[in-house]
Amino acid sequence: MKGIVIAISVILGIILGIFPSIHKPKPKWWKLLVASLFIINLVLVISPILVADLNYVNFLAQSNSTEVLTINPNDGNLIKHTNSDTFFIEPVTYPIITKIPFESLKDKLLKIQFDPTTRHFNVLATTNKSFVPLTYPYIIELKERIKIMVLHVPVAWTAVLAYLFAMIFAIRYLQTKDLKFDIYAVSSAGVGVIMTILATVTGMIWAKFNWGSYWNWDPRETSIFVLLLIYFAYFALRQSIENPETRSRLSAVYSIIAFATVPFFVFILPRISSGLHPGASGEGTSGPVLGGGTGMLDNNLLFTFGFSMFCFSLLFFWILNLKIRSEILYNSK
Repeated sequence: MKGIVIAISVILGIILGIFPSIHKPKPKWWKLLVASLFIINLVLVISPILVADLNYVNFLAQSNSTEVLTINPNDGNLIKHTNSDTFFIEPVTYPIITKIPFESLKDKLLKIQFDPTTRHFNVLATTNKSFVPLTYPYIIELKERIKIMVLHVPVAWTAVLAYLFAMIFAIRYLQTKDLKFDIYAVSSAGVGVIMTILATVTGMIWAKFNWGSYWNWDPRETSIFVLLLIYFAYFALRQSIENPETRSRLSAVYSIIAFATVPFFVFILPRISSGLHPGASGEGTSGPVLGGGTGMLDNNLLFTFGFSMFCFSLLFFWILNLKIRSEILYNSK
């Protein structure tokens, strides 16, 4: 299910991104549409409240955790009202004590805290859902930081997409010797480097709050660093060759070879090496995105994640379009 949602999002983003042209100015309606979708995406990322799964609530109670949790007692779960101040929510096995009238709890989210002494939950307050009718899963190790995944992973994906198109354009240049494809290739690689840097920065923010420091030489951090060096060398190569035809030909060959390393550094190396990053060797999952059974990517967050992949794919083609047009203007002088 996750793979299907992600694949459809990416394919739609590529189709709409290429349409109507990759090098001509995008029509006004296209730019307004993409800008609107991206704003909606940011709202979907930031606005929803984190709500703990009831089985997770039960687990934390068994662990004597006193973390304040937000739960949704009306989310298809049976409420057993016992008296005016105590009720049970299946499958939570501990009573929930409240001084708030039971009738006023309908359609509300509850902030609760476990009391290890009395072995029950106290209702601290009630709250409404955000104006966006979605909630995201609460994970005690991540809290609000879970939302950065919906930005970090799509940015990283956009970098891979950029390097893929740089390779495709490089192949087209070698086939046709048409200079426009060299312009397309270098423009796409440039956008890829920018997105790789953004993915690194958002990953460093995650690392600071989850692992204690911005940089830990985790296999995925290391592989991204090496990937940046590979594409920095691509631009250094271009700057070192004065003959336009030779520069374009050698750059195209280098771009093809460079992309051969992208799947290894992005998808393979971090999964065959032990490390801190989700999905590392020994963890037993493919990470929070494709791995099953983690409880991190529920249907609501999966919807937002897929939508974010779609929006960032569109953003890539918009930036690429601007970059190509600027390169064409520069080379025409």
